[in-house]
Order: sequence, then structure tokens, then C-alpha cells
Amino acid sequence: MKERIRFLFYVFSLVTTCVVIAVAVFTNLLEPSETVESAVLWQIPLVSFFCSLGGLIYPWDRCCRKREMAVRVGVHYVYINMVVLGAGFWFRWYRTDHLGSLAVMVVTIALVYVVVSVISWRRSAEDARAINERLKEYQQQGDRGPGDLPAEDAAGPEKGRRQRRETK
Repeated sequence: MKERIRFLFYVFSLVTTCVVIAVAVFTNLLEPSETVESAVLWQIPLVSFFCSLGGLIYPWDRCCRKREMAVRVGVHYVYINMVVLGAGFWFRWYRTDHLGSLAVMVVTIALVYVVVSVISWRRSAEDARAINERLKEYQQQGDRGPGDLPAEDAAGPEKGRRQRRETK
């Protein structure tokens, strides 16, 4: 459970960061604006929170087949679009009378989704690699027999001390 919560916070921070960057690009390049409404400061974290909850669609306790994973990714992507476009409509982030505005939203959602997914998958792969390395080291340590250890380790600390005293 702790791992899931940590993952949700991680995804939340990634999504929030990417959305802030997207808003900066949008308000500076695509539709230049002198100011951004202060309401956006609570809207972005709110939408990012709901988007990060979408990550719970992926299984935590098992691996899944490629087809199942593809379906989950597709459902997750549709969920993200519904959340962001719904919130965008509700908060008036885009103009409903202008098709270009909606297209920019859809493209922005896709870009943010890809960036967050790639960063998350890379982090997961790095975590898996680190765990596998530690497991390999642990297994290699377990392969050593008592003859491979120093006298103190093989026979316990008392016998090792006794052997050292006797040789003096």
C-alpha cells in the first residue's frame, strides 16, 4: 500500500509539472496572455490528482500479458482524456466554439501522457534493475558455504576468538 501511495505522489508531481509547463507554453506562445487566472493554481493540482488516480488501473501484484497491458493503457489514456477535457470544459480552459482550441488540448494531453509514461516506465525499469542486482548479490552470498567464510564467521564469534587466542 505504501508503494502505491508513493507512486501516486510521484505521478501527481510529474503530471503537475508537465501541465504547468504546458500552460506556460500555451499562454506564452499559442495564445499569448499577460496573466493567468489565479483559479488555475488550484485547478491544476485537482486535475493532476484525478489523473494520477488513473494509475491504479495497472496491477501491482502480478505481471500481465501484452494484450491486457495494451487494453489497460488504452483505457487509462481514455480516462485521462475524459478527466482533462471534462475539467477543461468545466473550468473553460479551451473554447468550445473553436475546433483548433480543442485540438491543441488533445495534442497537449497526448504529449503530457507520453512524457509522464516514459519517465514512469524508465523509473520502474531502473527500480527493477536495482532490485534484481540486490537479489543477485544476496543469492551469491547465500551460495558461499561455511568453508568460504573466515573462522570467526564460520564457527561463530566465540570459537573464532578462541582460535586467535590459542595461536598467540
